[in-house]
Amino acid sequence: MPIAPLFSRWLPRLWRRWLLAAILLALLLLVGARVWQAYQQRVETYRHQVETALRAVSQLQAANIADWRVRHLGDAADLTNDPLLMDAVAHWAAAPTPEQTSILQERLRSLEENLRYTAAFFVDTRGVVRLDSASQARAPEPGAPQRTLDPPETQALRRALDSAQPVGVELHRSAAFAFPFFGVLAPIYGPDNGPLGAIWLVLHAQARLAPLLETLPNSNRSAESLLVRREGPWVQYLIPPRLGDAAPQDMRQIMDDAPLDVAVQAAHGERGILHGVDYRGRPVLAFASTVRDTPWILVAKVDQDEALAQAQRNEWMGMALLASLLLLLGGSAFAGWQWQARRREQALRNELQYSLHWLDSAQKAARVGYFAYYARSEEFFMSSMASAIFGLPPQERMTLRQWVAMLHPENRAEVMQVHRQALQQCSPLHTQYRIVRTCDQQERWVQVWGEYAMDPQQNTLRMTGTVQDITERRQSEEQLDRYRHTLEEQVRLDPLTQLANRRALDEALPLAWAQAQQRRRPLALLMIDIDHFKAYNDHYGHVGGDHCLQQVAAALATATQRQGELVARYGGEEFAVLLPDADSAQARVTAQRLCATVRALALEHLTSPVRHCVTISVGATCLYPENSAPAQGIALLFEQADAALYQAKNTGRDRAVLWAEQPQDATAPGP
Repeated sequence: MPIAPLFSRWLPRLWRRWLLAAILLALLLLVGARVWQAYQQRVETYRHQVETALRAVSQLQAANIADWRVRHLGDAADLTNDPLLMDAVAHWAAAPTPEQTSILQERLRSLEENLRYTAAFFVDTRGVVRLDSASQARAPEPGAPQRTLDPPETQALRRALDSAQPVGVELHRSAAFAFPFFGVLAPIYGPDNGPLGAIWLVLHAQARLAPLLETLPNSNRSAESLLVRREGPWVQYLIPPRLGDAAPQDMRQIMDDAPLDVAVQAAHGERGILHGVDYRGRPVLAFASTVRDTPWILVAKVDQDEALAQAQRNEWMGMALLASLLLLLGGSAFAGWQWQARRREQALRNELQYSLHWLDSAQKAARVGYFAYYARSEEFFMSSMASAIFGLPPQERMTLRQWVAMLHPENRAEVMQVHRQALQQCSPLHTQYRIVRTCDQQERWVQVWGEYAMDPQQNTLRMTGTVQDITERRQSEEQLDRYRHTLEEQVRLDPLTQLANRRALDEALPLAWAQAQQRRRPLALLMIDIDHFKAYNDHYGHVGGDHCLQQVAAALATATQRQGELVARYGGEEFAVLLPDADSAQARVTAQRLCATVRALALEHLTSPVRHCVTISVGATCLYPENSAPAQGIALLFEQADAALYQAKNTGRDRAVLWAEQPQDATAPGP
């Protein structure tokens, strides 16, 4: 007896309907579970992308801060090794005449103006502040109160004098200043190598470090980088956070009170990706990095809700549309079961057409198409959305040859190998590749998911799967990479003058030295300083000063256009020019030409005792590298150029002086 009549006889019609409804519900639950799993995977992918961006920002900013600290320790090392400074301090210590005091104060002012230090002092070996850049020398008088260094600076002074090396004092607060500061003590010795004292350099932490903590362009509004340090049971914020209602200038918190705070986790030793809350109590994604050679910790963070909001909205919309489609299919099917037998077939046909329309809309909204590939006929049977992704008319078949022709030439061999391997092993396929559509020659990125199985009807191997256009997502990832490269380039560019900065010069010098050594050619260096620029700033204001720096920088760049020449802003109003293959005569001619070029700008400078226009002083030197070590040779190059610049200033300014020559008047004609 056939099974179908028995089934109809044993089960009443009502039970059959409930059984079909239960089967449909189980299918809906199964599909819903798969959709929810896919949603969770995509949200996790978005989270990883945000964490990757945080990693890049945190590590790059930590490297910048470490370089900033090393740069200032290098400034202090230059002071310790400066024979002119040691000679000036020795003469002043032996006979503190007004003339000697003025010379030493001029050097301290140069540190504040040229290298942008907040303050510079000379302290003796006992830690007594003897001289600053403005006030008179402090001679120790019996019974008179003396300004001495605080304990951290005193300990650093002892270490510096014992080791003959500069010692930094980490970020902290003191009654001496109204702001957190970073200090460096550069020991100074006399001709007999006896200690004379030290130069104490002070940097305003917030003013100098805050620009290094700026986030990527076009980043989330809640993106922020925190610089913290552990102090016993406290977490100390070295730079005040920019978010929050009223962040105090000296913000800190007890670690045990906020174990989920990402700054507290970093202080406990956690590194890398962190999940928790910030100082406002909001959930954040963060990445913690250690700043090299310091107890400082850099935490780059962003609000979790803001970082994942757009991704969650897009996914929920797609899920809602798919859920609506599934519910509509279920409701339509259940309603169809209620029709009379003679109208059921027609009703089901109408519902099927209606469902296919919604399915096609869902594919278009999610930009996902479905396909089936038959190995025997080497043909793809695709949905309308899949056809649209490949630029084909709706409901059209695509041959294997057509598909191969659309693969991007650079990826064609690799993609064919991946598909061939999946076909041979009958393993799941998950890959991304580029295509060039035949209809419009557009280059698109697609993502393919597929599974291989045997088709029982045709007895052939078949792959079924989905294809999705992910071009916009790939473009977003590439844009993020461009942002990172842009940030790395900005680190080597002075934002005001658009010249190379000191870091770029430091990177270019070893390469130029090696090339000169290999070709047995000379290497010249010019150090340039705008005459009486502080007086210019005081008279014309900082806006006028910035405009002056920009015009002088443009003039220097225009006057040095030989291949390989590099013009860099060395700091403040000081510039440096690197001249490959230039001997002493060429260096002197170039230096005099730069003086004349700046003078020809005729920028008004009424407060200058030299001229009533902006002028520059230039110190030039030239070395033949031969077999010299790069580090020693470059240090000597800077030492000679600085000495020549010092001589140009002391002999009247507005001139160029070549190392080991008598002062050369810049107004005189060149050789």
